[in-house]
Amino acid sequence: MKINFISTEDLKSISGGWNGTNSKIFEQLSKVFNLNYIGPVNPKSIASEKLFSKIKRILGLRGNFHFLSDKRLFHIKDIVSEQLDPLADYNFFFGQMVWTKCYFNKPYGVYLDACFPTYLSIYSSPESFDIKDVERIKTLEKEFLLNATNLFFGSYWALHEAEKHYSCKFHNAEIVWVGGNIPIPQVDAYEGGKDFLFISLNFEKKGGYICVEAFQKIKSAYPESTLTIIGQKPPASVLGINGIVYAGLLKKTNLKDFEKFKELLGKAFFLIHPTIMDTMGAVLIESGYYGCPSIVPKSFGIPEFVLDQVTGIVVDTPFNAEDFSQPLLDIIKDKKRYFSLRSEARKYTTSKLTWEVIGQKITDSVKATNLVK
Repeated sequence: MKINFISTEDLKSISGGWNGTNSKIFEQLSKVFNLNYIGPVNPKSIASEKLFSKIKRILGLRGNFHFLSDKRLFHIKDIVSEQLDPLADYNFFFGQMVWTKCYFNKPYGVYLDACFPTYLSIYSSPESFDIKDVERIKTLEKEFLLNATNLFFGSYWALHEAEKHYSCKFHNAEIVWVGGNIPIPQVDAYEGGKDFLFISLNFEKKGGYICVEAFQKIKSAYPESTLTIIGQKPPASVLGINGIVYAGLLKKTNLKDFEKFKELLGKAFFLIHPTIMDTMGAVLIESGYYGCPSIVPKSFGIPEFVLDQVTGIVVDTPFNAEDFSQPLLDIIKDKKRYFSLRSEARKYTTSKLTWEVIGQKITDSVKATNLVK
């Protein structure tokens, strides 16, 4: 069976997050199918439309979503059309928003982590955009998703969000979740210690300040505690706090960085992740592979990846630093419970949230579709 695999991402980019997910799904599908990779398909916004939106904003009006304008979407369709393998039996789209004009009279599947209205509410400001333009995009996306042969959602939360926003049921949907972009170690190598981790490319939006404040409360009770920050460099005021270490960006494509990243996961006591901007969070899964439990908010799809009081701790929203520090202070005193969390975190992530498991789900569904067709 031949498949056109269509993506905005570069296959060589495997550092993690969305691009890492892209490469892992491609890797799994390529084990079973003959794939024609089309990507990265990511043309610039049309200059005149971008300028028009900017002028509207300057005038105090709502801007247009020029990145998803009809002209750009049709341009994307033309780019994809030129690279399609006409002998392919199926088209697989990684993501959905930019492909909403890409109808090619073939069965198609879509992997997505959030629908457009959800994306807009988490990563942008809906009130900043023209209402008619937003409705145009929503109409296009709803039609594209309903017409898909298969929808592969990264979480139940994402599916429920899409059904809520679009007032429909997506009977073509399947929950496949997401995996970690890191090899699974053979054993949990934790040797003790109170070394906490915070990992993020956006220090503020992923709750960096709450994490630091929570850590300071723990540090006052347990002076030997440390907090290692990986990702975006925090402000100097944070770096000067006793017990906090900045490890750097640590790119997985750099061997030295990658080894350091794995080393830190292996020795970590807990991952602190008080995010206010997320959809899934692969880092929670990667930590779980190493047996490191996470403390997270009851937001987005996160409670599907960290099971409260089973593989980690889930904090109700809204939350503050105390909501994160107190459960950690409690777990430090309860070693039996802590090691149960470690064991279950590793068991859950390595049995349910691996790319091999996810790839099998997707390939089985695509195979079944081909048999039906």
